[in-house]
Amino acid sequence: MGAWFGACVSAEPGELQGGSQTNRPGIICLNPSLDFGAVYSDAVVKHAYVLTNQGARTVKIMMVRTSCGCTTAQAATNELAPGQVTTVDVVINFKGRRGRQAKAIYTETDDPINRIVRMEFTGVVKVPIEAQPEGIHFGTVGAEGRLEREVLLTAESNNTFQVLAAKSASPQMTVTVEPREAGKQYLVRVVCDGPRKQGTFMTSVEVETDHPRMRVVSIPVAAFVAGDIVAAPGSLLLVPSATNMPKTVWVNLWSPAGKAFHVTKVELPGEGMTNSINTVKPDRCRLEIKTWGPLNGMDGQSIRVETDLATMKEILIPVKVLTAR
Repeated sequence: MGAWFGACVSAEPGELQGGSQTNRPGIICLNPSLDFGAVYSDAVVKHAYVLTNQGARTVKIMMVRTSCGCTTAQAATNELAPGQVTTVDVVINFKGRRGRQAKAIYTETDDPINRIVRMEFTGVVKVPIEAQPEGIHFGTVGAEGRLEREVLLTAESNNTFQVLAAKSASPQMTVTVEPREAGKQYLVRVVCDGPRKQGTFMTSVEVETDHPRMRVVSIPVAAFVAGDIVAAPGSLLLVPSATNMPKTVWVNLWSPAGKAFHVTKVELPGEGMTNSINTVKPDRCRLEIKTWGPLNGMDGQSIRVETDLATMKEILIPVKVLTAR
């Protein structure tokens, strides 16, 4: 589905110049702004921006570039003689976009006064079915346990739709749909069971509908699956000191799955560092680490933490020491 916004200009060189040509830009765009209004996300908008050479010399168009991957733009000609008119033809594909849009197109020329001609377009991209939230991010989670989130699908304005099916590419996820208002609003419930592989977890939920403009509502799902104990920060950035005044940093240790643990031992990478252990809750504690002096030999080393949790006996916290330039 497309919409065409056209433009044309006809003028004599003398009419456009209006005075001395030596200090005026040769190439101009008489209507550099386009407001395309409100369109749906399956729309393709086409527009022709008109460029005119109002100077006394031929101007070369060197390049046309855009500020967004959704836009392609091309000049109809690469050279404009005095008084000549050409167009920069733009095609804008709004697939996957929504909300207020403001993008730019830049035409680079060899005009010494106006080397770059900037054009722009603005407007609003609508979707017939709104998802709130647009995606699910579980944050940092453990490998075990059940995760649950809900997404509300609502028909925009006078639109109506029916959910035909809902599924996920991940076998660990179960998706159910509950109608809130038939034809207008549906609740999508997403459940993710363990065990989950450690690292970044990314998938999506696909909700099939009968709406002709939006056959599938795609809901991205992401999480970071940590070990049974997480260290935050995951590494320490230390600054050497010329004095013996200690500096204090803290490292929080916690279990995303709520598993109770104790720190049984902390091995520090060298002199100039001490620590104490403060238990906050059964599933979390805080290491208070004091440093002083030049911290020789600590850069690239790690703090080694031992625990009594069978599935996470050891945690390594890398140390980086900043050096003066």
